[in-house]
Amino acid sequence: MTATATFENTTAGSENQALLRCPGLGQFRTSAFRVLRLSPAATAKEAVWQCDKTLARVRMGIPLPDPDPAPWLPSADPIEIQEAARTIESPLARIVEQLLWFDPDDENHASLIEALTTADHERLRAYLTASQSSSVAHRVSDANLRLLLGFSRLHEVGPVLVEPASAAPGAKLVRQNRSGPAIVENPHALLRAPVTREVGLATWHGLLGHAVASWGMLLCSPDFVEHVRVKIAALGDELLTDDDLEAVLSGLRTRIADLVVGETRLEIAEGRLDRASLLSSIAAHSNIAAETWLAAFRPLRPLFQAELAELAPHAETGLGVVEDVSAYLDRLTSLARRWWPLDEARLLGLSGLIDDGLQDAFDRLRAQPPRIRRGVRFAEILSRISAIAQSQSLQARIAGYKERLADIESSLCHFCRKRETDVEYMASVTSTRVVSREYRGNTIHTKSQTQARPITRCKHCALLHGYLYQVGQVAFFALLGAVVFFAHAVPSTWLTTLTWGVFGVSALFGIVVLDAITFVVRDMVGAQIIPPDERRFRDYHESKAAKGLRDDGFTRLEYDFRPNAWQVTSRRFSNSS
Repeated sequence: MTATATFENTTAGSENQALLRCPGLGQFRTSAFRVLRLSPAATAKEAVWQCDKTLARVRMGIPLPDPDPAPWLPSADPIEIQEAARTIESPLARIVEQLLWFDPDDENHASLIEALTTADHERLRAYLTASQSSSVAHRVSDANLRLLLGFSRLHEVGPVLVEPASAAPGAKLVRQNRSGPAIVENPHALLRAPVTREVGLATWHGLLGHAVASWGMLLCSPDFVEHVRVKIAALGDELLTDDDLEAVLSGLRTRIADLVVGETRLEIAEGRLDRASLLSSIAAHSNIAAETWLAAFRPLRPLFQAELAELAPHAETGLGVVEDVSAYLDRLTSLARRWWPLDEARLLGLSGLIDDGLQDAFDRLRAQPPRIRRGVRFAEILSRISAIAQSQSLQARIAGYKERLADIESSLCHFCRKRETDVEYMASVTSTRVVSREYRGNTIHTKSQTQARPITRCKHCALLHGYLYQVGQVAFFALLGAVVFFAHAVPSTWLTTLTWGVFGVSALFGIVVLDAITFVVRDMVGAQIIPPDERRFRDYHESKAAKGLRDDGFTRLEYDFRPNAWQVTSRRFSNSS
């Protein structure tokens, strides 16, 4: 018996501790009008006297004589009692607390307080569903009652607004004959638990959604503004005048938003994201300005930022930076799918946090070398970032980067594809074609057309090609000198046996061989000094200039890879014109 009682006390204590952390319930649990059992018309002096009496009773363990308007909520401690008295003494804080309590000007105020003190769910349901006057006082009490019951049902305390079903299904009273006793068919149906059906007002999110929307409409209503003016005048405090009307309205607006946001924080901390999503939806469909919600939700962002940091944006897969970013986007997409229901109206700023993660991924991609940025996979990841991003500015930056990347690609060096083109060091390709032929007697007059176009090239590649050109020249003249030296060194009797014709043919053949050997030497040296991922110094056929000439009908192309090839070619064409 003792163990059972101890367990029940421990369970009740833990439940009370959980309720003490609830911001929504805290608004009504620590309200000065509940803690001190005051009437909203009480003066500051009456609050001080009542505070002393309440403290004395609490310290002595004597219950308060007046009934509790919310008996399902934990009682206030001495510190909260003193805070309630200080709230009554501060006119601005007091008027906000008064407006968030049940208005005594409501014609059904007495019956409402009685229903609350007895937790009579039938009378409370009747109060909310009955067609009553649309006075501002009643609308205030109605909205506050929905707030109290909504927060209470959110934490599964307080009265449940349900109505019993008509009868147990399946049970039927049947008389077998006129003289015999009545027999109940399916008697087990009568032993089942009574079936209840929740009405729309009984769901916590329905109550809270209606309450927050009602407060949003009240704060925008001229009748409520006039109602607040009357309350300020009735307070009769010189420190609170009509000039403070906007401060009162702003305080109410901020307080309601803070209550919803505080409950959202609590549900997120407990891992109940479905409830947090409903609370966020309540904020989205309220009539309170989005700026108020954005300011209220701002303290929640560090919770999501910590979760975003756990995705390890700089983790490595070992497959390269592009695949690292792809894996990070997979994790970020999964997180975004879980976050979207929490922030459908974008009041929490979660889309901004996702965009911040996407911006980091975009920055990592932009830092990659040109050879990676030209890859197909790189373009796919860029498109994926743009598809996930919610910010139009980020999407515009990615689109602009793609365009700029295409421009950079067209201006890159044709050979290394890493560095930008230097106009002073571009190579050139020239071609001539016959346009027409005209026969004049025994002579043929031809008309030809010559075009030259530049090949994009950077300074590094131009100097490298110039070095290969000099290597070829050195090799040619070295071999030619060796041949001349050999011709002078051979005996004179050899020359007498050779005719001049054979000598000329041999010399011409030797020059061709020397030129071929020079070509081979250049290729061998170029293969050693040019990286494997770059084009060789003679690979000009795939350039835009060569393709353009072939498209125009020019077939025989002459390539000049000297460092200043295009400058020389363009100067020659300008002089000839």
